[in-house]
Amino acid sequence: MEKTYLQPGTLHEPFSNYSHGIVVEGAKRLIFCAGQVAGDKDGNIVGEGDFEAQQQQVMSNLKDVLAEAGATLADVVKVTLYVVNQDDAPKARDILREHFADSRPASTLCVLRGLADPRFLVEVEAMAVVG
Repeated sequence: MEKTYLQPGTLHEPFSNYSHGIVVEGAKRLIFCAGQVAGDKDGNIVGEGDFEAQQQQVMSNLKDVLAEAGATLADVVKVTLYVVNQDDAPKARDILREHFADSRPASTLCVLRGLADPRFLVEVEAMAVVG
């Protein structure tokens, strides 16, 4: 499987660790992960009021979903991050730097008025390809 990162000369450099687009050749499987929130195995919300604790749980959940499909964060080609506080947008960009350092997926960051439960501060969904 070959990934080609798209960086048109007419566009700015990415603001964080992402790509404007990715072309994937030779993928055998596509994996679509639902938005993951800060819920633990028992359905309890982790880190109420604490963005950092929630993003760690969110990313742990995402890794578990990917692992169930035989994939890792390195296989992610598109990620969408949702936050409910504008001040947390830079922290969401840090998620890209920390967890997707080498893979640079295409990325969208949305600041919303709220998520499905008002206690959620961040949600992350992803698409991955496995060659």
